[in-house]
Amino acid sequence: MSAVGSTETYQALVRGSADFIAMAAFDAGLIEFDDPGAEASAMRWVGGEHAGQPASLADIEARHGAQLRANLGIRRIDPSRLAPQQTVTDIAASLPHDLEEGGLRRLAGIRYDDVRGSALKDMYGLFQDEPLLSPSLQSQLFAYGALGALAGLPLPLAELVSNPYGFRVSAATAFGGMDSLAQWIRPDAPPPPEGIPRDRFAVRLASSLGSHGPALVSTMLAPAYSLSRTLKNPALRDSLRSDDPGYMRVPQTPLTAVGACASSLIALCDIAPQLLFDYPGFQRPKMALLTAADAGLQPRFGIFDGFGTGALMTSEKLAEVNAGHGPDAQRTVGESLAPFDVDANGTVVGNAGSGLLITTLDFALRNFLDISSIIVGWGQSGEAGGKAHFAGVGFGGENAMIHALDMAHQAHGYGVADFEYLVAHATGTRTNSKSDLNTAAAARAGAALRQGFKGPLPPMFVGTPKALGDGHTMGETGLKAISQALQYVLGKPAPGVPTLRQVDPELESSLVAFKLQKAPLQGHTDSGAVCATQGFGGYNGAVALRSANPAALARYQLDADVLAAYLERWPQLRKEREQRERAFRRGPKLALAMAERHRWHGEE
Repeated sequence: MSAVGSTETYQALVRGSADFIAMAAFDAGLIEFDDPGAEASAMRWVGGEHAGQPASLADIEARHGAQLRANLGIRRIDPSRLAPQQTVTDIAASLPHDLEEGGLRRLAGIRYDDVRGSALKDMYGLFQDEPLLSPSLQSQLFAYGALGALAGLPLPLAELVSNPYGFRVSAATAFGGMDSLAQWIRPDAPPPPEGIPRDRFAVRLASSLGSHGPALVSTMLAPAYSLSRTLKNPALRDSLRSDDPGYMRVPQTPLTAVGACASSLIALCDIAPQLLFDYPGFQRPKMALLTAADAGLQPRFGIFDGFGTGALMTSEKLAEVNAGHGPDAQRTVGESLAPFDVDANGTVVGNAGSGLLITTLDFALRNFLDISSIIVGWGQSGEAGGKAHFAGVGFGGENAMIHALDMAHQAHGYGVADFEYLVAHATGTRTNSKSDLNTAAAARAGAALRQGFKGPLPPMFVGTPKALGDGHTMGETGLKAISQALQYVLGKPAPGVPTLRQVDPELESSLVAFKLQKAPLQGHTDSGAVCATQGFGGYNGAVALRSANPAALARYQLDADVLAAYLERWPQLRKEREQRERAFRRGPKLALAMAERHRWHGEE
């Protein structure tokens, strides 16, 4: 979920599909689908004078098209929502429609009454409707994005991983639950005119922690017990005993990584070895839920003061850019983030949350899970130089990408030329545009030298989801990049650089190694992609992906019978996975539905 909307909305925008407006209307709570799992489903209006009546794309466009488009993507902020005296910028990539004012809880199904009437009723106290006591926006994004990723599973998670201790949430965020900054009141301060609810300090304290969202996801999936009920009946705890003597049926603790804008890729680097490497007595997770969320714009966009006008796109800068263009070449606010372009003049901060399931190849094959790609390399590094300011991007970040390419080559047999799509960090400043391409070029050259690659490297295609309108989503941005790289290696359209018009002349020396284009890039099913991020303070992360296909699986030492059985069913597995994800994403109460379906049961 980002400023553009949910996964279905985002992918429709990438493809240029006509049903984009229907997906946006669903996000806004205007319509519902009669058959959410169908590629083309009849729609009905929700609420209002047309409630229950059929809706069409033409109807949606006529009645709400302009409003829906105006309320998504990069856009100007309502002045009433800015903090007093705030003048840094009035452009941001907030969540669309009403999603920051309760709409996301509606889509996720985590309002008080939703949870109180569900199988998770013992947890209802965590989901109060009062804004000061409800989950922060960041926690809501974690719940929606992380639990939404479970829609791809063919069986309940509790059946795939019978002991919860074999499961781990690996989470990333650049900021804590920023909503809390608007909630704390000094003990000697007078109460606000509208009054405040009874102060449940523990609830408010917990929701301000950066670890609250990942813990909420893990808790929603864990066996549920009311503390008061368990104290009255201690025997309930016996149901937590597992088949592994001594171990209890609880998930592993969430791993929470904080690494500025590289947070989600660093979280991947931290969890990947745990899935693969053995140590005597170590309990490897069988499956990990990689998730990331940031809501740095909360509360009231105060984070802008830390960035300053130099790094951010502003209306004044946009007006200056447009002053140099003719009437037919004016940039809209939605096109104001323009990486690699001569118009690149600042980034646009956004809120977002994502989730992705990761497991080992052997586990996926034996459990007939549709394999969307193979992670063949990962890496992270610090850097040096350019450190007059802690936020500066320096030199040495190429180590992260070299590390990923080294692993791909030595462990999987893929050379540097086997990766043709680069999902760039692309924040929208001219400095970052140069460092993006220069760092990637240096990494490819270094990897080629290490691999003994002779001759010029083929140029890489460059894409960035930021320029589609979701803005710079901070710690979540690397996971968003992976989701778009997945589309490419699955053979589907992936973003180019949609706001590109005139390439920055300062990048000409780099263009020999890269291909920049505005149009979406058509992926194919025997391809490779690299995602690389750069973060404040010298945090860098990279991941290399390859397409999963029969030839790719044949590279590995696998049980021949297991592989043959999997390959026979694979086309159907993919079809069913796509239909299942579509059904849950377009259906009601996504996060709650996933928690109810996939949680481990306690003593009910």
